[in-house]
Amino acid sequence: MLNDRAEHMYEEKSEAGRAFFTALLQRSECSRYDATYLVLLEEYRRLFPDSENVQIFYARHALAHGDTEAALAAAQEAYAKKKYHYEVWKILIECYRRLGDMRSLLIFEGISSRVYRTPIEVPLARETLEESLALLSVAMGVPTHAPYTIGRARMGEDGLLALPGAFAGEFLPTLRPAHDEYRYWSGIFVEMTSLDAKAALFEALKADPAIVSAAEELVFDVMKVKQVDGAAAVDVWRDTRDRIGSSDLVVPLAGTESGQEIFFRSASLGESSMHLGKWVTSFFRLSERTELKSSAPFMMGEPVRLGHSPKRKRLILHILVDALCWPAMKRYGFAPMPNLMRFFSKGMIFQDNFSVAEYTYPALATIDTGLYPHHSQIFNSTCMGELAPSILTLSEQMKRLGYYCVNVWGDSSGIYNGVTRGYDRLMAKPGGDGLHAYHGVHNALTQMRAFAECDQFIFLHVEDAHPSTTARWQVPLETQVSLGLADRLDDTDDDTPSVDRVNSRLHLEAVLEGMRRADRSLGELFAYIEENYAEDEYVVQLYSDHGAAVFGEVVDYVSENLNGTAWMLRGAGVPNAGFVDELTSVLDIYPTTAHLAGFLPPADLDGSLPRVFGGCGRDHTVSYTLFPGKPFNMALRTKTHEFCLGSAEVVDEDGSVDLRQPKQRLFLRGEKRREIHDEALRQSFLSLARTYTSSLDTRGEVWPAKRALRAAWFPDAAEE
Repeated sequence: MLNDRAEHMYEEKSEAGRAFFTALLQRSECSRYDATYLVLLEEYRRLFPDSENVQIFYARHALAHGDTEAALAAAQEAYAKKKYHYEVWKILIECYRRLGDMRSLLIFEGISSRVYRTPIEVPLARETLEESLALLSVAMGVPTHAPYTIGRARMGEDGLLALPGAFAGEFLPTLRPAHDEYRYWSGIFVEMTSLDAKAALFEALKADPAIVSAAEELVFDVMKVKQVDGAAAVDVWRDTRDRIGSSDLVVPLAGTESGQEIFFRSASLGESSMHLGKWVTSFFRLSERTELKSSAPFMMGEPVRLGHSPKRKRLILHILVDALCWPAMKRYGFAPMPNLMRFFSKGMIFQDNFSVAEYTYPALATIDTGLYPHHSQIFNSTCMGELAPSILTLSEQMKRLGYYCVNVWGDSSGIYNGVTRGYDRLMAKPGGDGLHAYHGVHNALTQMRAFAECDQFIFLHVEDAHPSTTARWQVPLETQVSLGLADRLDDTDDDTPSVDRVNSRLHLEAVLEGMRRADRSLGELFAYIEENYAEDEYVVQLYSDHGAAVFGEVVDYVSENLNGTAWMLRGAGVPNAGFVDELTSVLDIYPTTAHLAGFLPPADLDGSLPRVFGGCGRDHTVSYTLFPGKPFNMALRTKTHEFCLGSAEVVDEDGSVDLRQPKQRLFLRGEKRREIHDEALRQSFLSLARTYTSSLDTRGEVWPAKRALRAAWFPDAAEE
């Protein structure tokens, strides 16, 4: 009865809020910003104090009365809650126009133009034209695939053009002004080959609209650097109070011209020189003060100080095996990945771990922030938005502890949005296609050996176990040969995304073979760790961001196949517990890393430290889809039950969705999962679900202009 009453209260509160919202909207559209308007706004605020609508309505009032600063403050507060809200963008654009903030105006006109095809009207000053065009390229783009952009802005004869392109040999623009001494710069990864050849090739291609597909095999070397114009000096100081071993520095340098010569001068060396590669980073070990000089500008990364600290581990390694489906691993008796199981059997393997999101873009952000996507606001992969600076990512925390932080193999989806902003260096393969484990393991081993004299935080992302994202995809040779023609001739449509790819023997066998390939390569990495590190010198975590739909028979974005994920740990501070049946979430990776690395996690994390580590654990997990243009789906799981909730309408660009009278189903979990009908339990789960969806639920409150821009999604928008 209590839960039934709670739903009744929800309905009453929604109806009252909708009445105030409608009254405020009508007055706002008639510019009736009077005392009654403020009274209505206060009544609405009392009902929904955390709603962004409070700030939107107040900002409209402030603008009408000429208080631009107050309007901007309110709009920025609303933006923190809903980064992709058209009404918020409109207010920000008007505020920045009035205040003459051309940079911010350019950003939000660019973002709005990308999503809704609204005009870009900000004038571009000649003296800052190149900077403005670069910034506009990012604003009009998508947050994935750095350093590529879907529209590299440039001026043509008839005005502004925006064709696909890339940033190479350039600093990557950021929406927030960059004040750090070292900023991300996009170079080309080169190893044991010509220093200048790849840069010459890419320079010829980077303005070509077909570059994204044509240069698929190119690996970018994205590093935090500063530009040196002419000369610089690097001091080497000797302070062994917190370090054991060498105090030498390793300095990353990259050239900006082909055949560029750089001169080194020190007391013991005198003067000598060598060539830098164009856009290619090379490393130099310095034992004393050294002066650097070149006739052309060069890039210098932050010097890496060698030596170990007793406060740190020699190695903290995180391995993301993208889309590794843990329920499938259990069904196959863990046979596809024996090396994985052998290594982590001496640590712990969580058996009931779940993702929050169904695909990598929001899932990676969830892991790196410990926050649900609706809290971090990183979920819309088609619209630019940066992670708030107040949110500390895992890599930022590790950098603060003094680790040299390197992403040795990744898909670059966290660069533009700031999710991976703590790394000193990222070897990026945009989009993730071709993130093969053998190459990633090679990079990891190279990094571990080269910088064995310092404490390292390394991230390795492999995609061998990920289902293909297109039918035009070369599956493993073993799969091609082993299948009969009927299974080999897959009839899945080219445009079918991997989350919809079910009932395909071809793609299922390809995934299983990918798991075997990843395991073989990871076995080499695990063997190296066991041979070169004591058990108390390292921590290794391996996890997946989501599962794989290909192991299911029907499309279900919150199924155990798509949400069931791997998580295993070994090393210092990890109990030798073997299989652990505790219920966990990928959100818990952040607080567990904090526990093992020795930093204090933020108080507002959504993750929990598992009970096996002495934490409070969790009694349920939350998985949901927040994909604009698709219905909202959520699964709440306890050890025994699964509650599924779905919306009738689709999710809007800002993540909002009407969750009045949602679809609901209740299941008993287990091998013989079955639907049950328990009204009291259903009401209890629904009440719990509403605590998570309150900031997403429109409760029927509709912004007509926003809905009208997505008429295909909301056919009734014109009538509303």
